[in-house]
Amino acid sequence: MSRRSKPGDAMETLHLEALQQEVLQHEVGAIAQRVSNNSEAHSRYVALLNEIERGEITDECSDTLEGILDVLLESGRARHLYGPPGEHTLTALFQRTPRGSAFVQQSQTVTRSLSGLEGQTLSNLSVRSSGPGAWAFTLQTDRCELTIQIDRRGIQVKSLDMDLGA
Repeated sequence: MSRRSKPGDAMETLHLEALQQEVLQHEVGAIAQRVSNNSEAHSRYVALLNEIERGEITDECSDTLEGILDVLLESGRARHLYGPPGEHTLTALFQRTPRGSAFVQQSQTVTRSLSGLEGQTLSNLSVRSSGPGAWAFTLQTDRCELTIQIDRRGIQVKSLDMDLGA
């Protein structure tokens, strides 16, 4: 399994599992046919399709792959057409792409922040919309207030106010 070590680094080749290959061949093949009248888009999808057939995705096609995975997973198409196994395998693949790997790193950072709340008494929880497709999740304890922002860019600790006198 390959993934970027940090955002901005060059991605190593992603090796596809059989189910990932099968689903992506079907989806990318259909897209390539639909955009055949647009030579630039068509050549981009054909290049990705060739890499899928080889079972290896290089950095040159990773952006196109991420876009397809994004649509398949967010729209529910992956689960609807390929069931939970198809959705799970495409999610696992997305997490190995540069953007997906960054999301995994973000969630690990937030999890570490949340683990610092262990042993504190929870006094309030709230979730509010902070824009289209964005939410702020606030936890108040007896010693701090932690706000987590969740949006299309990922998840991050937005603020942490601590009562150090406790």
